[in-house]
Amino acid sequence: MIGQYKLDLTIVPYQSGWIELFEQEASRLRKALGKKALRIEHIGSTSIPNMAAKPIIDIMIAVESLAQAIEHVPLIEDLGYVYKPHDTVPERMFFAKENQPEIRTHHLNLTEPGSGFWKNQLAFRNYLRTHDEIAAEYITLKKRIAEEYGRTQQLDPDAKTAFVTRVLALAGQEAAGSK
Repeated sequence: MIGQYKLDLTIVPYQSGWIELFEQEASRLRKALGKKALRIEHIGSTSIPNMAAKPIIDIMIAVESLAQAIEHVPLIEDLGYVYKPHDTVPERMFFAKENQPEIRTHHLNLTEPGSGFWKNQLAFRNYLRTHDEIAAEYITLKKRIAEEYGRTQQLDPDAKTAFVTRVLALAGQEAAGSK
């Protein structure tokens, strides 16, 4: 299953098919963008084995420059994505794909490979992939957030911030210790 009403916060059990869905979409994006896509990564909860998640595939593409990436917008829109130019997350361009009105299936983030956004997304994903107990904590937190805020148009923006900040600190400590 993939796709969820864009304002819904329902969390579903992990599905191994999410990996194949990412690969299929990454292939389409590689074909459309060619060498403009320096790297394509599966991020978010659907990229973490056994992680319950919103059934939306999150994709991150490294591009040489966000300033130049505006030229890529028509190529991405031809694949069914809608560019969201008023996104408030720094260091990225955000796109959403819907398989029917209001039912999102994919989120796409363009960013530069040296950006904090790129580094943090990969660090968070990779840490949860290798630390089952922290991943279990994250599942519990996401389910609690979904219960409290599901199907409302209001979400506490700090609901996950403390957890994400802690995981990024742990990932940073682990990376520093392995040098």
